[in-house]
Amino acid sequence: MWPSGGHSTRTKIEETFQMTLNQCFTTVLEDILGRTVREEIFQLLEKNGIKPSEISSRFDEVIEVLARVFGTSAQLLVYKTVAELYKEYSLRTGFSFGESLRDQVAQLREKVVSDLLKPKHYTSIDS
Repeated sequence: MWPSGGHSTRTKIEETFQMTLNQCFTTVLEDILGRTVREEIFQLLEKNGIKPSEISSRFDEVIEVLARVFGTSAQLLVYKTVAELYKEYSLRTGFSFGESLRDQVAQLREKVVSDLLKPKHYTSIDS
């Protein structure tokens, strides 16, 4: 369980969620497109002012950049990322391919923070 501490616990949960979303996005890109294309996408995002560490906090902008490059195919990358994020928190993905994935990320973030959830591959931020 998370250490008690009110605000700092919420902050750690948020930070962990952000790191987990970044990792899920990276994993999905590499699994679907390969390491070389993943690196190209990171370069593209950086050219658009989005650093790799900012992917989760600027996910809406990431989606927009991907949509400009990949068109509607970008939805697959976003869907897989969100599905992987739900899996990481051991939650069922209760959404379909066509639903608003931005809303799903926001709902999951709320649930993670309110229920103090940890991802499967949690490593302490303190260490």
